[in-house]
Amino acid sequence: MRRELRERGRDRGFAISVGFSLLIVVVAVVIAALVSGRDKTPSFTVGFAGPRAAAEQQFAEHQAPAYKINLTSSVVGDTAGAQALVKAGKMDALVDDGRIYVQDSVDPKLAPVLAGANLASQVTNLDQLQGQSTVKLAPKDPDAGQRKTVALVAEIMLFSQMIAYCMWVATGVVEEKASRVIEVLLSSTSARVLLTGKIIGIGALGLLQLAATAAVGIGAGSATGALHMTGQIWQTVGIVAVWFTLGYIFYASAYAAVAARVSRQEEMQTAVQPLNLLLMVPYFAAFAALSNPDAVWVRVLSLIPPFSVLIQPVRIAGGDASWWEPVAAIGLMAVLTVGIVAAGARVYENSVLRFGSKVPMRVAWTAGRRA
Repeated sequence: MRRELRERGRDRGFAISVGFSLLIVVVAVVIAALVSGRDKTPSFTVGFAGPRAAAEQQFAEHQAPAYKINLTSSVVGDTAGAQALVKAGKMDALVDDGRIYVQDSVDPKLAPVLAGANLASQVTNLDQLQGQSTVKLAPKDPDAGQRKTVALVAEIMLFSQMIAYCMWVATGVVEEKASRVIEVLLSSTSARVLLTGKIIGIGALGLLQLAATAAVGIGAGSATGALHMTGQIWQTVGIVAVWFTLGYIFYASAYAAVAARVSRQEEMQTAVQPLNLLLMVPYFAAFAALSNPDAVWVRVLSLIPPFSVLIQPVRIAGGDASWWEPVAAIGLMAVLTVGIVAAGARVYENSVLRFGSKVPMRVAWTAGRRA
């Protein structure tokens, strides 16, 4: 483990990759802050009901240009139907005889127009509007949007980190085998101990890079105002670290076993290609889960390893997972990880001293180290 930490940590490519990833995070946060801070002319859809609906609509349409907003308004006769549209997010607000119905809250840019148009109320400012006259039809978690953003970033980081460090494990195995240094190493330790140290050492570097990236991203987000830190955001960071550890151990064992069957770097790329594809399937599935986290197939795959590695953190970060789902997913992942580690160690042990052509899987599984 110390050997992997020392050798890989000194590698110039590692330093460059860490610096480049941190730069990307900072640039992405700054761009997001600049884009969100641009002055745009927002558009709103508002319905008016009640005995003063026509007068209130006319007043709001007249006031909208002064507050630099685009307002689409109408007088509605079906109050219940209009409230349903507001609740579903298809209408921004409904003004009905002194009450303002919104999905979650009144947009600050729309508030002055509604306050002035609400002729049946004595509301004159945003605080009064939010507190006295507003009816929230579908209140939202105030941190849900930020958690979704963090979940998206976490998804990209998890995938990139796992595939990069698993490839490091595979490359290291083939390097030792191609240079025949593996024979020297195995004269003083066992194949399983060697594999364990390699996985832990490289994984520790991965966790360090993950922690550095998270720290820089959080710092840049807080400094630019793009991210408001809460306990749930920190919880999301911890969840990402847990799932990175589980997923990395799972995939690294498989990558090491596959790499041990070949003796040249050229063959290694072809050998690990199925594992790269296996890792990409849950990656794209997790992106689909971001837009539809409660779909049945998303719930099912978020429990099944190895899909749960990338899908479950997204659902947890977005607040869409029940309390038992992460527990069940981690339990199943841990059980499968123990199995894959044992199987990977067996294939690695039976293959790492066989040189020349690619070792068939049947031979790698059944042959003993002595043979």
